This record gives sequence, C-alpha cells and structure tokens, in this order.
Amino acid sequence: MTDGYISNGSNTVSRKKSNSFYIRWLVISILLVVLTQPSMVCASIRKAAVYFSDGKVLTGKIALTSGRQFKLNIPEGGTLKTSDMVTGEDVPYGKVRQFTFDPVKEMRFFPEKEEMRQDWKFVETTKYDEKTGVADYTPAKKEFWGKVYPIRYLASEVIFNSGQTLEGHLYSVSIYLEIEKKTHRIILRSKQRGEKGSTMEDLIYVTKIKMLDEGQTIAADVTVKFAGMTFGPEDDVQAVTRESLTPVPTERGEQPDTFVVKSAFGEDFYLAAKKDGKYLVGWPQPQDQQLFALAEDYVKRQRDFYNDKKLLGVMKSKDGREVLTLLNLRRRYAPTNFGEIGGEWDKERGCIVEPWRLSIWRWKYNEADRELLLSSRGTFFRVIFLPDDPTPEAIVCEDLWRMQSDKDTVFVGVSVKRDFLK
Repeated sequence: MTDGYISNGSNTVSRKKSNSFYIRWLVISILLVVLTQPSMVCASIRKAAVYFSDGKVLTGKIALTSGRQFKLNIPEGGTLKTSDMVTGEDVPYGKVRQFTFDPVKEMRFFPEKEEMRQDWKFVETTKYDEKTGVADYTPAKKEFWGKVYPIRYLASEVIFNSGQTLEGHLYSVSIYLEIEKKTHRIILRSKQRGEKGSTMEDLIYVTKIKMLDEGQTIAADVTVKFAGMTFGPEDDVQAVTRESLTPVPTERGEQPDTFVVKSAFGEDFYLAAKKDGKYLVGWPQPQDQQLFALAEDYVKRQRDFYNDKKLLGVMKSKDGREVLTLLNLRRRYAPTNFGEIGGEWDKERGCIVEPWRLSIWRWKYNEADRELLLSSRGTFFRVIFLPDDPTPEAIVCEDLWRMQSDKDTVFVGVSVKRDFLK
C-alpha cells in the first residue's frame, strides 16, 4: 500500500492579499470545467454496454471525467453493518460512498417513484369587511394551470467485482461513451423532470450499465495484520478511505492481531485503533512545524460545531495541493446568562452530553500564499460523553502508518511484512 500523503517542508514566502486566494481557486475551478468537458484523457476507460428505457443499447468505451468519482448516498446502508460506538449494537451503515468505474461490474437504475405534476399557486380567498373589521379567514386554495409533466425519482444498485452490492441514490454525474470516434455525454440523475405536455414514457433514462471487460480486481474484505500488537475484547480498529475519507466497517479477524476491513472497494485507507482506553492513529513522523503552525491557526479560526479542537498531526499531499489535518474534537457546553449553550440534549438521559470525534479534515492548499480552504472530513471514532467525563487521549502512531500490501492482506507495524514471514 503506497502512502497517499507525505510530510514535506516548505519555504516561507510573502503573503499576498487574502482575496487573491479565493479568486485563484475560482479561476482554477472554471478552467477545470472548460478543459475536462467532455475529455476522457487521464480518466479510467472501460468497455461497457449502456441500456436505455426505450430499448436502445449503446456499446463503446466509457469513462468519468478525469478526477471525478461516483457518489452514492446509501440511506439504509444496504447489507453493510457497523457497530454503534455508544451501544455496541449492529446498525445500518448509511454513508455516501465514492468510487470510480474501476471496481464496478454493473450499475442498475430503477424508478423509485413516478408522478405527473402541474404548475400551481396558492390563491388567497379570505374575505374582509372593512366596516366591521371581520374576516372569514377562508383557507388558501391551490390553483393549477398549464400542461402536466412527468417527475421520476431513480434509485441505483451497484454491483462490484468483489461480488458486493450497494443500493442508494446516485448524485448527478456525467459519463462519456465513445462510439466510433464520437463521444456521447450521458447525465445520470436521481431525479428527472420531463417537458410540459410529455408523458412518463417520453422521459428516457439509463436502466443499466454493464461492463464488458474485467476491470480492477479487488478483494471484498482486506485482512489487516498488526506486528507486535494484539487486541482485547474492549479494543477496536477503524478505517477511513484515503480518497473519499469514508469510514468503512471493520470486524475482528480470526487471530488477536488481525482485523478485517470490509467494503473499501479498492481504496487504500488510514487506520486508527482504540487500545487499552487510548486512541492511536497511523500518521507519519516527523511533522512539518511550519505547516503545523499554519494549520493550527486555520483550525482555531474555523467556525464549527466542535468548539474544542486540538490539532494532532498534519501532512501535505505529494502534489502539494492538499493538506490533511488530524483532529481531536469535542463539543463543549457553557452556561451563560441566556441559558446553557453548546453540547447536545440527550432525550433518553435527560441531560446535556458532549459529542467527541477523532477526525481527519482535508484542506485545499495554496502554497504560494500559504492559504487553506476546508474541503472534506472523515471520522474514525465518535463517542458521546457527559460534561464531566475526560476527553480521550489520542496519540499519533507511526507504527500504524507503516503498511505493506500483499493481495488481500495488509501488514502493519514497525517491520511490517517480514515479521509474519519468519
């Protein structure tokens, strides 16, 4: 497993006007849209057949825009389960999962809800007598006009090469299908709206995308073996994917030094462990002190639900465009003259509680101006505490950062793989 981030030093440069940072990001975003549509250059290209609801089938080379991923919102979590950090019970794993075409075998789309609509407005019919000052307060009524039009809500089912499936709602995304040197742009949506006067049959949608090649071979489950570390009944391990920062389910392996990471769909991952009441997170050492100070300042100034924020680690991406920060977060409450603010009210306990998280925040990084812009988050652990409970200790652990992959097994530890091959 290759390290997705490394920690490098950076030269101190003069600070320009802060507005130039945001203007630069806006210009870059516009250029990316212009330059990548409908280019398939640098994108992962597969062979596929695309089926439409009108019976048409198109076959060719298929790809996403370079650098883009599918985002699938999983309301019910499908068949995936994870352990609730508070109760310990198995609960549905409802998360937004991200992936490319690489690990996909087939994608299916089916109507979840269909209806015909018509434009309307509320018409006020209340009568008011100016002489007596009496009104009858008749409820407003809907007034319809114009032709009806169809609305369709689509659900998605994704079948991966590993045999696993996920069901949910796909965020709108453009895909490109190249047939005989002509590229067709196809927009996949979770909601469609037809033209006025059209029928539901007129609203064509993609029913299936079937891959015609093998694609990327991925393991359904990845076994993680820890060198020189065993886990007791109260210990736990959690993984967060590196690209999408998605927490993925884990379970204990057959041996006390193993855990199984489930449904990573080919992504590498970061690891954190709860051991002997402490939390350890795989992170590289040493830290870039200048970057750490910069990130600490931005974290402190970031307005967030978690008002007690402690920076534990920082690292920069290889291309220098992103920075990851490891944070120990807690939502503290405080009494004021206007009542108690902060924290959360727990209905079952009948008191204020304080959520705690061990999280990774990803930032866009402008190295020239040394400016950071928060872009995404991922969380290893989330626990609910009473206000008097101490904040858990979280420690950066370089041992958990050292990983080496061998097919469906990842070896973790000081001397990684060779310890297990003696």
